[in-house]
Amino acid sequence: MEPMGTITKYYPFIDEETKTILNSLMEESSSYYDFTQRLCKVVLENDGPINLTYIAAVQAWWCRLEETMNQIQEKYKDEPCIRPWSYFLYSGIRDQAQSHDAVVESIEKAIDWPVDDWIVTELHLLHAFFHHPFGEVISLYEPLEKVKLLIAASPLLRCFESLIYAFEGIAKTREGDVKDALNVLQRGKALAEEYDDLLYKYMNMLQEGIIRTNVHVHEAVSVFEELYDLAQDLEMPYFVAEILNDSSLVYETAGEFDLAISSLHEIMKMLGDIRPSDTNWILLSRNYSTLGDGHQSLKWINRGFEDNGQFVGTLMLLWKAWALILVNLLDESDLILETAYPLVIKSGLERYLGIYYHISGVAELKKGDLLAALKLIEKAWAIAERNPAGTDQNRALLDLARSEILLSNKSLESTKVVVPGKWLSKLEKHALDRGLHGIQMYAALLKSELYQNHGQLKDAHATLQDALNITDSLGVVTLRKKIAERIRELNQLIIESESTG
Repeated sequence: MEPMGTITKYYPFIDEETKTILNSLMEESSSYYDFTQRLCKVVLENDGPINLTYIAAVQAWWCRLEETMNQIQEKYKDEPCIRPWSYFLYSGIRDQAQSHDAVVESIEKAIDWPVDDWIVTELHLLHAFFHHPFGEVISLYEPLEKVKLLIAASPLLRCFESLIYAFEGIAKTREGDVKDALNVLQRGKALAEEYDDLLYKYMNMLQEGIIRTNVHVHEAVSVFEELYDLAQDLEMPYFVAEILNDSSLVYETAGEFDLAISSLHEIMKMLGDIRPSDTNWILLSRNYSTLGDGHQSLKWINRGFEDNGQFVGTLMLLWKAWALILVNLLDESDLILETAYPLVIKSGLERYLGIYYHISGVAELKKGDLLAALKLIEKAWAIAERNPAGTDQNRALLDLARSEILLSNKSLESTKVVVPGKWLSKLEKHALDRGLHGIQMYAALLKSELYQNHGQLKDAHATLQDALNITDSLGVVTLRKKIAERIRELNQLIIESESTG
């Protein structure tokens, strides 16, 4: 491999012996991942400069080489600056919750020793990872401000600055300032490219991809394609798995649920014995729930509960409540929602409150209180509209349209030609304007249900036939099956209607 800034950024701070070893290893290696494995082998089999060991521990952490991380810790347990890099991070909530306090304590102990500012800088950035992405925004800013002060005092430390932008992008997004977040991430990406630091470039681009998924899903596709190529060049399995996880959100937002689900299953195949991120279970459950498959949804969210133990988060509780509703376990769902509500309020996140309103509304829908359902899901939509997250908007609109259709059934007028109501029309426009092909097909299913309920069988049939022409993507296989089944049912009903007419 060619020398890369991810490693050479350390050169102004380290001894010549360490530089020589690093240069030799980069020359021998085929990729960054291969380099990291070779570097770790050197420090495990030999007693070299402590700078070399520190850099090896950092790269092992980035590559999530858990066994190697443990071996380095065992050999160098008396080196305070090595200890903070022993905490494995592979999840959205679980690992942060489990390790945050220990990470902070180990960083504070390391900084109490005589340690160079470049190491202190990187340790503060490590601290930020254990607030990403679900910690309080204020807490996330604290280690970043410490890094900024260090850089201001020593401009050589600017090589670490681009990672600050990645975390600030997360914070600004959660504060609702998407435009500023994207600007910050662009600066971070440009600075990472200036230093040829591919890991920091990856971090900034990953956050950009997530934001663009929520704002304009098709713009996110090119970001994730570039990220995937970058991860393949680095040969980092962890990055590939993370990209598959986050790109599944692109498919889910577009309504291409089968591709979202297959991406999440691919992660589990890749990881083998490594525990998947808790988001893996959450996203699998959520996709199945959106498709109306409560049994599959409950199966996967229960796996998440088993895997996470005491570190089950607020979102996992909310998605389990939804799965329970879909399989008609309403009493259990109510208990879960009661447990989740104070956690939602404690989080201070309006998005969580919107999800709570939505699932509470679905519960009322299942119980038959359509007006209560509509009122709650309208609250969810208002929040989703203020805080763009494509999947939240889709789910709220789908269930608002369902509620509206069920309400229309209460006032059937045989002589009246029915047309889509406010929410079904809004769902159709939302999907069409954003090019969400799977959601367009889902809207067609609901529209055909409306027509069928009011006896407009040919309108229902034509709606579904048109929907089959929207896309033949592998992401809509399940939706196409649902449409085909409904068409067969309508064909029979039309024949019966004409024979009796």
